[in-house]
Amino acid sequence: MKTMRFYTLFALLLLCGAKSFAQEWEYSQEFDYSTDAPYFLLPYEFSDGRILVSCTNNHVNDCGRYVYPIPATMALDSEGTRIAYSEYYKEGFFGSHPFVFENESGEAFILMNYSPNHDTCSPNYFQNFDPPIDYCILGLYKLNDDLSIAESYELEIPIDTFEYQGRPWNCGQIDLISAFMDDDGTIVGAYCKTTSYDYPNSRGYDSTVFFRMDFEGRILNEARYCGEYRWGEDPTLDYRNHHIVKTDSLYIYYGFVRDVVAEDGKNLVYLDYDFNIVRSRAFRHPSVLHPFDNVYFQNMNVKRSPHGTTYLTSVISEMDDHYCSVLYEFDDDVNASGNSVPIKRYAERKTPDYDSPTQSTGVALWEDGTICYAYTLNNGLGLSNDSWIVLEHLTPEFDTIRTLFYGSNDDGVFSRAKGIRALSDGGLLLTTWERKLYAWNQGCADVVKFSAEAFVGIEEAHDNGLKVAIAYPNPGKDVLNICTAVTMWQPYNAHVEIYDLNGKLICNQEITENITSINTENWPSGVYVWKVIANGVEAESGKWVKD
Repeated sequence: MKTMRFYTLFALLLLCGAKSFAQEWEYSQEFDYSTDAPYFLLPYEFSDGRILVSCTNNHVNDCGRYVYPIPATMALDSEGTRIAYSEYYKEGFFGSHPFVFENESGEAFILMNYSPNHDTCSPNYFQNFDPPIDYCILGLYKLNDDLSIAESYELEIPIDTFEYQGRPWNCGQIDLISAFMDDDGTIVGAYCKTTSYDYPNSRGYDSTVFFRMDFEGRILNEARYCGEYRWGEDPTLDYRNHHIVKTDSLYIYYGFVRDVVAEDGKNLVYLDYDFNIVRSRAFRHPSVLHPFDNVYFQNMNVKRSPHGTTYLTSVISEMDDHYCSVLYEFDDDVNASGNSVPIKRYAERKTPDYDSPTQSTGVALWEDGTICYAYTLNNGLGLSNDSWIVLEHLTPEFDTIRTLFYGSNDDGVFSRAKGIRALSDGGLLLTTWERKLYAWNQGCADVVKFSAEAFVGIEEAHDNGLKVAIAYPNPGKDVLNICTAVTMWQPYNAHVEIYDLNGKLICNQEITENITSINTENWPSGVYVWKVIANGVEAESGKWVKD
């Protein structure tokens, strides 16, 4: 079994692109994309100040396919120093990213699932197992301080392991899609169970299972609801995040278009505390551009607001395979009238050339009621185009207070924000993932802590490794876009200056909008320097290349 390789922070910064040392802290992990790659990096804060990050480390088989996802956790101290790392390999199975819990005694637990490991080098994906493994595992594990497993509580869940030759490995398995610690100290969660696909013969129904578990791994109660996914696929590949919120009297489950709980497209489900369905309603994106009857949501995360509504972040597709990241606030009172849940407000984010999927990471809530909305924007189709991570500070009404950009933003770097968490000291925790095209098999996964002051002013943002303006596409041709947040910093008087390499000023344009577009059709090919000036002071600068 291969393991992740960790290097010194200095070496990693050289490899991954140096970032500001003045920020609160940053931990970088190098990975070799051709053999292993971390995924689903989700951060948690413990009461003793430790940061636990859950992920899977995807290993490659002899056919060059990622078929060995191994659950893993990493612990960082309050200064960002790695103090422990552990993988949880189980022979014959592949695993999911762990959900992390801290019980009332301060002990660490992880909850995760294992499904049979499939041999994708062969048309018979179960050929290495005689007889084939016909069960999955839902496991609760207590961890030592070094993140090794101290106690195991595993439940075997029967599955159908037959697979049609033409279908991949997303059949005959379970996927844990949501889990959280309830007020009574128990764990509430949900997993999807998928049957194998045997075309043209149906092999039964898939199901969604809601359960309550204590910290000794005992199921206290559960409820199973059956349905059928399209083609027997695993619909949770893009959904392994939090989907359940709790109200004073109910749980609310935010499903998705292929959800087995949904009836007639009603994919928001109210359940009592025993998981009996009280009501089902639909939630839809209101845009008429949506091609799938406004129901297709990806990369969903939900979080309960302080005022009795639910925040939901997602990626939706529009006409012509365009995508945008959306933050919603749903007024999901169970007693409200109507078959569709009212959208109280929403905010869409996309680039002018948004034909590549964005990544919608989630929201973090601060004590003053303001929101940090994290997402990744991609400009153009393919990894060779620019991408950037956005941290947007919003009022409870979704008005933008300020927008900040994070990441190297170097040429040939594909970045993604993976997880976000508001911290007890008012700071913010962000996990990111970057892949480099000039060395396609190399990348970085970072865990970054921003101080509470990072969102106060431009200077403080810079001290925390954040930017207030970026230029794209880079390289470009006939247009240069400057995306900037300086107009949000009051008072402001902002403009952009463009210089050639001889230092000659060739453009001076006022900034009045979030995106300033400059026509470069008649400019010769070469390297240019751009500067954003706010209140007479240089706020941001960089180089732009015209092909």
